[in-house]
Amino acid sequence: MKNFDNLQPELADLKAVMALMEHGTVTRAAQTLGTSQSALSYQLDRMRKRFGDALFVRIGNRMAATPFTQRLAEPASRVLRIMETEIGGLQSFDPATTRREYRIGMNELGAITLVPRLVRRLAELAPHAALSPVQLGPENLSAALESGQLDMAVGFFASSDPGLFQQRLYQRDYVCIARKDHPEVGTTLSWRAFSLARKVHTGAIPVTTGWLETQLRKASFAPSVTMSIQHIAAIPFIVNASDMVAIVPRELYELFSPLLALKTVRLPKAIPAITIRQYWHPRIASDPSVKFLRELVYEVAREPNHA
Repeated sequence: MKNFDNLQPELADLKAVMALMEHGTVTRAAQTLGTSQSALSYQLDRMRKRFGDALFVRIGNRMAATPFTQRLAEPASRVLRIMETEIGGLQSFDPATTRREYRIGMNELGAITLVPRLVRRLAELAPHAALSPVQLGPENLSAALESGQLDMAVGFFASSDPGLFQQRLYQRDYVCIARKDHPEVGTTLSWRAFSLARKVHTGAIPVTTGWLETQLRKASFAPSVTMSIQHIAAIPFIVNASDMVAIVPRELYELFSPLLALKTVRLPKAIPAITIRQYWHPRIASDPSVKFLRELVYEVAREPNHA
Protein backbone atom coordinates (compact mmCIF):
# COMPACT_ATOMS: atom_id res chain seq x y z
CA MET A 1 0.00 0.00 0.00
CA LYS A 2 1.29 3.45 -0.90
CA ASN A 3 1.98 5.93 1.88
CA PHE A 4 -0.68 8.66 1.54
CA ASP A 5 1.75 11.43 2.47
CA ASN A 6 3.99 10.41 -0.42
CA LEU A 7 1.11 10.99 -2.84
CA GLN A 8 1.08 14.73 -2.13
CA PRO A 9 2.92 16.43 -4.99
CA GLU A 10 4.87 19.63 -4.60
CA LEU A 11 3.68 22.75 -6.42
CA ALA A 12 6.70 22.65 -8.69
CA ASP A 13 5.74 19.09 -9.71
CA LEU A 14 2.20 20.18 -10.58
CA LYS A 15 3.58 23.06 -12.64
CA ALA A 16 5.81 20.60 -14.48
CA VAL A 17 2.88 18.35 -15.36
CA MET A 18 0.70 21.26 -16.52
CA ALA A 19 3.53 22.74 -18.61
CA LEU A 20 4.15 19.44 -20.39
CA MET A 21 0.43 19.00 -21.05
CA GLU A 22 0.32 22.45 -22.62
CA HIS A 23 3.49 22.36 -24.69
CA GLY A 24 3.79 18.66 -25.52
CA THR A 25 7.58 18.44 -25.35
CA VAL A 26 10.02 18.40 -22.46
CA THR A 27 12.16 20.99 -24.24
CA ARG A 28 9.42 23.58 -24.56
CA ALA A 29 7.99 22.89 -21.11
CA ALA A 30 11.41 23.32 -19.50
CA GLN A 31 11.94 26.62 -21.34
CA THR A 32 8.57 27.89 -20.14
CA LEU A 33 9.35 26.97 -16.55
CA GLY A 34 12.87 28.39 -16.70
CA THR A 35 14.46 25.08 -15.77
CA SER A 36 16.61 22.44 -17.44
CA GLN A 37 15.29 19.39 -19.31
CA SER A 38 17.02 17.08 -16.85
CA ALA A 39 15.43 18.83 -13.87
CA LEU A 40 12.00 18.63 -15.49
CA SER A 41 12.50 14.95 -16.29
CA TYR A 42 13.44 14.33 -12.65
CA GLN A 43 10.24 16.02 -11.47
CA LEU A 44 8.12 13.96 -13.84
CA ASP A 45 9.85 10.75 -12.77
CA ARG A 46 9.15 11.64 -9.14
CA MET A 47 5.47 12.12 -9.97
CA ARG A 48 5.34 8.79 -11.80
CA LYS A 49 6.67 7.02 -8.72
CA ARG A 50 4.24 8.82 -6.44
CA PHE A 51 1.16 7.89 -8.44
CA GLY A 52 2.27 4.67 -10.10
CA ASP A 53 1.30 6.03 -13.51
CA ALA A 54 3.28 6.86 -16.65
CA LEU A 55 1.65 10.32 -16.75
CA PHE A 56 2.75 10.86 -20.38
CA VAL A 57 3.41 8.59 -23.35
CA ARG A 58 5.14 9.56 -26.55
CA ILE A 59 2.96 9.79 -29.64
CA GLY A 60 4.96 10.94 -32.61
CA ASN A 61 7.04 13.92 -31.51
CA ARG A 62 4.73 14.90 -28.66
CA MET A 63 4.11 13.69 -25.11
CA ALA A 64 0.44 12.82 -24.62
CA ALA A 65 -1.20 12.79 -21.19
CA THR A 66 -2.50 9.52 -19.80
CA PRO A 67 -6.11 9.33 -18.55
CA PHE A 68 -4.83 9.70 -14.98
CA THR A 69 -2.96 12.91 -15.89
CA GLN A 70 -6.05 14.25 -17.62
CA ARG A 71 -8.02 13.69 -14.41
CA LEU A 72 -5.20 15.29 -12.42
CA ALA A 73 -5.22 18.42 -14.58
CA GLU A 74 -8.40 20.00 -13.18
CA PRO A 75 -7.51 19.86 -9.44
CA ALA A 76 -3.89 20.75 -10.26
CA SER A 77 -5.04 23.86 -12.15
CA ARG A 78 -7.31 24.81 -9.25
CA VAL A 79 -4.52 24.46 -6.69
CA LEU A 80 -2.09 26.48 -8.77
CA ARG A 81 -4.71 29.17 -9.38
CA ILE A 82 -5.37 29.49 -5.65
CA MET A 83 -1.67 29.73 -4.88
CA GLU A 84 -0.97 32.28 -7.58
CA THR A 85 -4.04 34.52 -7.24
CA GLU A 86 -5.66 34.15 -3.85
CA ILE A 87 -2.73 33.32 -1.57
CA GLY A 88 -0.19 35.18 -3.66
CA GLY A 89 -2.55 38.14 -3.71
CA LEU A 90 -2.33 38.47 0.06
CA GLN A 91 0.96 40.28 -0.42
CA SER A 92 -0.48 42.64 -3.03
CA PHE A 93 -3.05 45.35 -2.50
CA ASP A 94 -4.96 47.60 -4.88
CA PRO A 95 -6.65 50.54 -3.13
CA ALA A 96 -8.81 51.20 -6.19
CA THR A 97 -10.57 47.84 -5.91
CA THR A 98 -10.46 46.99 -2.19
CA ARG A 99 -13.77 46.70 -0.33
CA ARG A 100 -12.15 46.44 3.07
CA GLU A 101 -13.80 48.00 6.10
CA TYR A 102 -11.21 49.93 8.11
CA ARG A 103 -11.89 50.21 11.83
CA ILE A 104 -10.00 53.01 13.58
CA GLY A 105 -10.13 53.73 17.29
CA MET A 106 -10.27 57.43 18.16
CA ASN A 107 -12.06 59.91 20.37
CA GLU A 108 -14.69 62.48 19.45
CA LEU A 109 -12.15 65.13 18.47
CA GLY A 110 -10.40 62.74 16.11
CA ALA A 111 -13.73 61.90 14.51
CA ILE A 112 -14.39 65.61 13.94
CA THR A 113 -11.00 66.68 12.66
CA LEU A 114 -9.43 63.58 11.09
CA VAL A 115 -12.29 61.48 9.72
CA PRO A 116 -13.54 64.07 7.18
CA ARG A 117 -10.04 64.25 5.69
CA LEU A 118 -9.75 60.49 5.58
CA VAL A 119 -13.15 60.16 3.93
CA ARG A 120 -12.14 62.63 1.24
CA ARG A 121 -8.83 60.85 0.50
CA LEU A 122 -10.41 57.39 0.56
CA ALA A 123 -13.00 58.56 -1.96
CA GLU A 124 -10.11 59.51 -4.25
CA LEU A 125 -7.83 56.51 -3.73
CA ALA A 126 -10.03 53.67 -2.41
CA PRO A 127 -13.61 54.51 -3.38
CA HIS A 128 -15.03 51.12 -2.41
CA ALA A 129 -13.41 50.97 1.04
CA ALA A 130 -15.43 51.67 4.17
CA LEU A 131 -14.32 53.61 7.23
CA SER A 132 -15.67 52.83 10.71
CA PRO A 133 -14.41 55.11 13.51
CA VAL A 134 -14.81 53.55 16.96
CA GLN A 135 -14.83 55.40 20.29
CA LEU A 136 -11.90 54.01 22.25
CA GLY A 137 -10.72 54.38 25.83
CA PRO A 138 -7.03 53.95 26.70
CA GLU A 139 -7.80 50.90 28.82
CA ASN A 140 -9.08 49.05 25.73
CA LEU A 141 -6.33 50.01 23.29
CA SER A 142 -4.05 46.96 23.46
CA ALA A 143 -6.82 44.36 23.58
CA ALA A 144 -8.72 45.89 20.66
CA LEU A 145 -5.63 46.01 18.45
CA GLU A 146 -4.38 42.56 19.44
CA SER A 147 -7.75 40.90 18.80
CA GLY A 148 -8.21 42.56 15.42
CA GLN A 149 -11.29 44.44 16.61
CA LEU A 150 -9.46 47.53 15.39
CA ASP A 151 -6.97 47.93 12.55
CA MET A 152 -5.32 50.89 14.25
CA ALA A 153 -5.90 53.70 16.72
CA VAL A 154 -5.19 57.41 16.66
CA GLY A 155 -4.89 59.70 19.65
CA PHE A 156 -3.02 60.37 22.85
CA PHE A 157 -2.51 57.31 25.04
CA ALA A 158 -0.23 58.15 27.92
CA SER A 159 0.29 54.56 29.06
CA SER A 160 0.14 52.61 25.81
CA ASP A 161 1.48 49.06 25.59
CA PRO A 162 5.20 49.23 24.66
CA GLY A 163 4.63 46.18 22.48
CA LEU A 164 2.49 48.19 20.08
CA PHE A 165 3.96 49.94 17.07
CA GLN A 166 3.41 53.69 16.98
CA GLN A 167 4.15 56.74 14.86
CA ARG A 168 4.08 60.42 15.77
CA LEU A 169 1.52 62.41 13.79
CA TYR A 170 1.49 65.94 15.24
CA GLN A 171 1.44 68.05 18.40
CA ARG A 172 -1.94 69.06 19.79
CA ASP A 173 -1.96 72.52 21.35
CA TYR A 174 -4.55 73.78 23.84
CA VAL A 175 -6.03 77.24 24.32
CA CYS A 176 -8.32 78.96 26.76
CA ILE A 177 -11.38 80.40 25.01
CA ALA A 178 -14.15 82.84 25.88
CA ARG A 179 -16.81 84.64 23.87
CA LYS A 180 -15.55 87.81 22.25
CA ASP A 181 -17.87 90.15 24.15
CA HIS A 182 -17.34 88.52 27.53
CA PRO A 183 -18.01 91.28 30.10
CA GLU A 184 -15.22 90.26 32.49
CA VAL A 185 -12.59 88.44 30.42
CA GLY A 186 -10.20 90.29 28.18
CA THR A 187 -7.13 88.92 26.44
CA THR A 188 -5.44 87.49 29.55
CA LEU A 189 -6.40 85.77 32.78
CA SER A 190 -4.39 85.44 35.96
CA TRP A 191 -4.53 82.18 37.87
CA ARG A 192 -6.77 83.89 40.40
CA ALA A 193 -9.13 85.17 37.71
CA PHE A 194 -9.14 81.80 35.99
CA SER A 195 -9.94 80.01 39.26
CA LEU A 196 -12.89 82.36 39.87
CA ALA A 197 -14.23 82.33 36.33
CA ARG A 198 -17.21 80.21 35.46
CA LYS A 199 -15.89 77.24 33.49
CA VAL A 200 -17.17 74.42 31.32
CA HIS A 201 -15.05 71.31 31.73
CA THR A 202 -14.66 68.03 29.87
CA GLY A 203 -13.22 64.72 31.02
CA ALA A 204 -11.96 64.12 27.48
CA ILE A 205 -8.66 65.92 28.17
CA PRO A 206 -7.55 64.49 31.54
CA VAL A 207 -3.83 65.21 31.14
CA THR A 208 -4.42 68.89 30.37
CA THR A 209 -7.01 69.19 33.13
CA GLY A 210 -4.55 67.66 35.60
CA TRP A 211 -1.86 70.15 34.57
CA LEU A 212 -4.25 73.10 35.10
CA GLU A 213 -5.29 71.86 38.52
CA THR A 214 -1.62 71.54 39.50
CA GLN A 215 -0.90 75.11 38.37
CA LEU A 216 -3.85 76.46 40.32
CA ARG A 217 -2.86 74.64 43.50
CA LYS A 218 0.73 75.87 43.16
CA ALA A 219 -0.70 79.40 43.03
CA SER A 220 -2.83 78.60 46.11
CA PHE A 221 -6.15 78.54 44.23
CA ALA A 222 -8.68 75.76 44.23
CA PRO A 223 -9.85 74.33 40.90
CA SER A 224 -13.54 74.93 40.24
CA VAL A 225 -15.97 73.78 37.59
CA THR A 226 -19.34 75.27 36.71
CA MET A 227 -20.38 72.68 34.17
CA SER A 228 -19.03 69.27 33.10
CA ILE A 229 -19.72 67.70 29.72
CA GLN A 230 -18.31 64.70 27.87
CA HIS A 231 -19.05 66.05 24.39
CA ILE A 232 -16.02 68.18 23.65
CA ALA A 233 -17.45 69.43 20.34
CA ALA A 234 -20.27 71.14 22.23
CA ILE A 235 -17.93 73.31 24.32
CA PRO A 236 -17.34 76.11 21.77
CA PHE A 237 -21.09 76.51 21.37
CA ILE A 238 -21.63 76.58 25.13
CA VAL A 239 -18.89 79.16 25.60
CA ASN A 240 -20.35 81.25 22.78
CA ALA A 241 -23.74 81.24 24.51
CA SER A 242 -22.54 81.97 28.06
CA ASP A 243 -20.03 83.77 30.24
CA MET A 244 -18.08 80.57 30.83
CA VAL A 245 -14.50 79.98 29.70
CA ALA A 246 -12.98 76.65 28.70
CA ILE A 247 -9.77 74.88 27.75
CA VAL A 248 -10.02 73.19 24.35
CA PRO A 249 -7.66 71.86 21.68
CA ARG A 250 -6.60 74.64 19.35
CA GLU A 251 -7.79 72.66 16.33
CA LEU A 252 -11.30 72.60 17.80
CA TYR A 253 -11.22 76.36 18.33
CA GLU A 254 -9.95 76.93 14.79
CA LEU A 255 -12.65 74.68 13.39
CA PHE A 256 -15.51 76.60 14.99
CA SER A 257 -14.14 80.14 15.32
CA PRO A 258 -15.38 81.12 11.82
CA LEU A 259 -18.91 80.24 12.97
CA LEU A 260 -18.84 81.53 16.54
CA ALA A 261 -17.83 84.78 18.23
CA LEU A 262 -14.93 83.33 20.21
CA LYS A 263 -11.50 84.52 21.28
CA THR A 264 -8.45 82.97 22.84
CA VAL A 265 -7.31 84.09 26.30
CA ARG A 266 -3.72 83.90 27.47
CA LEU A 267 -3.00 82.23 30.82
CA PRO A 268 0.09 82.88 32.99
CA LYS A 269 1.72 79.76 31.51
CA ALA A 270 1.41 78.21 28.09
CA ILE A 271 -0.61 75.00 28.22
CA PRO A 272 1.65 72.04 27.32
CA ALA A 273 0.99 70.33 24.02
CA ILE A 274 0.48 66.58 23.76
CA THR A 275 1.70 64.25 21.01
CA ILE A 276 -0.91 62.56 18.85
CA ARG A 277 0.22 59.19 17.48
CA GLN A 278 -1.17 56.32 15.50
CA TYR A 279 -0.88 52.83 16.98
CA TRP A 280 -1.06 49.36 15.45
CA HIS A 281 -0.28 45.79 16.48
CA PRO A 282 2.91 44.04 15.23
CA ARG A 283 0.72 41.19 13.97
CA ILE A 284 -0.54 43.34 11.07
CA ALA A 285 2.53 45.52 10.59
CA SER A 286 3.28 44.03 7.16
CA ASP A 287 -0.33 43.87 5.94
CA PRO A 288 -0.29 46.01 2.75
CA SER A 289 -3.90 47.07 3.26
CA VAL A 290 -3.28 48.38 6.76
CA LYS A 291 0.02 49.92 5.67
CA PHE A 292 -1.93 51.87 3.05
CA LEU A 293 -4.26 53.15 5.77
CA ARG A 294 -1.37 54.15 8.06
CA GLU A 295 0.28 56.11 5.27
CA LEU A 296 -3.00 57.83 4.48
CA VAL A 297 -3.59 58.77 8.14
CA TYR A 298 -0.07 60.16 8.36
CA GLU A 299 -0.62 62.19 5.21
CA VAL A 300 -3.92 63.78 6.26
CA ALA A 301 -2.76 64.35 9.84
CA ARG A 302 0.20 66.34 8.53
CA GLU A 303 -1.93 68.72 6.49
CA PRO A 304 -1.38 72.45 7.32
CA ASN A 305 -3.44 72.98 10.45
CA HIS A 306 -1.94 69.81 12.01
CA ALA A 307 1.70 70.27 10.99
